[in-house]
Amino acid sequence: MKKNYLLIALSLLLVCTTLIVSCQDDDGDAYVPVSPVVLNPADVPYAKLSDYHFFEGALKDLTPAYKVLPYRPASELFTDYAHKKRFVWMPQGTMATYNGNDNALVFPVGAVLIKNFFYDNVAPSNTTRIIETRILIKTHEEGFNSDGSMIDSGWEPYDYIWNEEQTEAYLDTEGQGVFVPLTFTDSGVTRDIYYKIPAQTECHTCHKLNPDHAVGGEVVIPIGVKPQNLNNVYDYGTAQRNQLEKWVSEGYLDPNIPANILSTVDYRDTSQPLELRARSYIDANCAHCHRIGGHCDYAAMRFNFSNTDLSTFGVCMPYQFALPEDMEYVIKAGDANNSELIYRISSTDGSVMMPFIGRSIVHDEGVALMKEWINSLETTCE
Repeated sequence: MKKNYLLIALSLLLVCTTLIVSCQDDDGDAYVPVSPVVLNPADVPYAKLSDYHFFEGALKDLTPAYKVLPYRPASELFTDYAHKKRFVWMPQGTMATYNGNDNALVFPVGAVLIKNFFYDNVAPSNTTRIIETRILIKTHEEGFNSDGSMIDSGWEPYDYIWNEEQTEAYLDTEGQGVFVPLTFTDSGVTRDIYYKIPAQTECHTCHKLNPDHAVGGEVVIPIGVKPQNLNNVYDYGTAQRNQLEKWVSEGYLDPNIPANILSTVDYRDTSQPLELRARSYIDANCAHCHRIGGHCDYAAMRFNFSNTDLSTFGVCMPYQFALPEDMEYVIKAGDANNSELIYRISSTDGSVMMPFIGRSIVHDEGVALMKEWINSLETTCE
């Protein structure tokens, strides 16, 4: 009987030893998972999306590899009803840092932001079709003038166009823009569009910033990865968690961030105050151009969410450009149909529509939201 106990004890000891050894490498050190992502800033862009190893399994499934982290801003930019899947990856041992609620995080060299554009229920077979994958890579450190103004952000944009078979996406080496005819059904509505894959110059139009108005001072920056947009709960599949907290736990964000962050909301969330929803929508769709140093800096409106001064947000602001219709104000409080803003976002005329890049059709839900908010304003414009 004692021999049996001894054999059992020895067997358990052997199992435990095997488990411990299996978690160690050949040198006896604890095993640390390594991301399969391949990204040498000196060698990018690669010819194919698969060359980066951002995704595991079938490429079209967009299943993120280890340390490729999904994220989503509270309110998304409208792009002809395209769905989007976003991911971030950073080299091991590096992290982003806080630079203000409404400024993009400061990323390390080698960081990459990945944004996939796709449609569900695409004719004729009601299948999912990925159109393009845009990536921003921080290939080098920022560059500054002697006066401290930035002249180089270190970021470079690249676009990968998916093949018909949905097996691969290839680097767009032409950079002239491509129109893709699509028929798709979304929320019970079938639409025919010519989806526009942007030209390289159009990428720069939305992603550029020159806050000091310096000659040659235009730099490429990320847009959506701001603390105000990420301070919300995301469903990671295995658990739901605040995105900023998740980034910190993954080692992707320095924990030295404010406890209270003035944050955007999902404009579709009717439980949120109407004004917050409207300002969040405008921030996502307009603020990257209508901000200090943005492409439309010359116009007086400042559509960033942190701007709570409605007079500079466009309310009762005299119209900025002559329009076919006689409109006095950018936003005429209580009168959406006589507001320049509504006229522009309701138009598909390239000479007056806003945004003038990124859409070819009207965002019906967005227009309805902005009309509701403008009509609720009780200020009198005189």
